[in-house]
Amino acid sequence: MKRIIITLVIILTISFALTGCGGKESTKMDDNNPVTGQVTEGTIELEDGKEINFGTGKSGESMDLPEDFPVDILPLLDDAKINFVNVNDSNKGIGVTFLTDTSFDEVVNFYKKVMKDGKINMKTEEENLYMVAGTKGSYSVIISATYQPGVGLAVLLDATPLSN
Repeated sequence: MKRIIITLVIILTISFALTGCGGKESTKMDDNNPVTGQVTEGTIELEDGKEINFGTGKSGESMDLPEDFPVDILPLLDDAKINFVNVNDSNKGIGVTFLTDTSFDEVVNFYKKVMKDGKINMKTEEENLYMVAGTKGSYSVIISATYQPGVGLAVLLDATPLSN
């Protein structure tokens, strides 16, 4: 239950950040993706006539890592099976979700070492849930690992370049 509440708080925070300026939101599902049949896109029209494009998300099995993803900042586990990629055109952020057969404890220890030289702003660690948000190098990063019954261990890595 606690995990659900934390997830809802994060989703609400992101929603308020995206829509807080007012405006009109538009999202799209496209059945033309030959791999999965799903592509998601979204834009928010602001009151001043400007638009924010919050990216294109694609899901599939054993997907390729985008070329621009900073693996030197947020490396993937060796056995990562990428099943979702989101690229945000407006802020150049890239989010990747993958499944792994690595144990939960090994994943947590791996990403604790990754963030050892980063700055952690928020951290949650409990049974079957590990989440860290902070900065590393010139990126704002989010790392999340959750065990999902029937699915396995899912890891989310999100890297967004910091504004200059």
